[in-house]
Amino acid sequence: MSLLTEKQISEIIDMATQQDEFARILKLKFDNWNENQPDQFEPNWDEIPEEVVEVQMKIDWLKPDTGDYYEDPFLIKIYTRPLRAHPHAEMIMKYAEVAARRIDPWVEFEIYSESFDNWIALEVPTFFDSVLKYRQIGEIK
Repeated sequence: MSLLTEKQISEIIDMATQQDEFARILKLKFDNWNENQPDQFEPNWDEIPEEVVEVQMKIDWLKPDTGDYYEDPFLIKIYTRPLRAHPHAEMIMKYAEVAARRIDPWVEFEIYSESFDNWIALEVPTFFDSVLKYRQIGEIK
């Protein structure tokens, strides 16, 4: 997170010097300093609902007389949910490999049945549910 805004950097440069070359050097140093600052905040994506794809850190300005917020908050940073693979991505790729060589790829896979406490054959084409367990016949997992 930047500790200085572009406007603040410009103001400091204007106060410090009117010399063009020196101003460029100061600007480079300030930009480098800002880029190397560690983030003070990182959202814990495990505690944020799955449908949330973005977290915005901002400051809302409150009007003291009415208690209303000003229209435009001061946006500090936007955090975007990192992409992550489907929990069965590897198994889905294996399923696709089997599907490339046979018309009924599901016959080579099993699904774990909690009610039977055992692995059972997939009897129909399936989409991989993120909660269930799958394996390719012959694998031990």
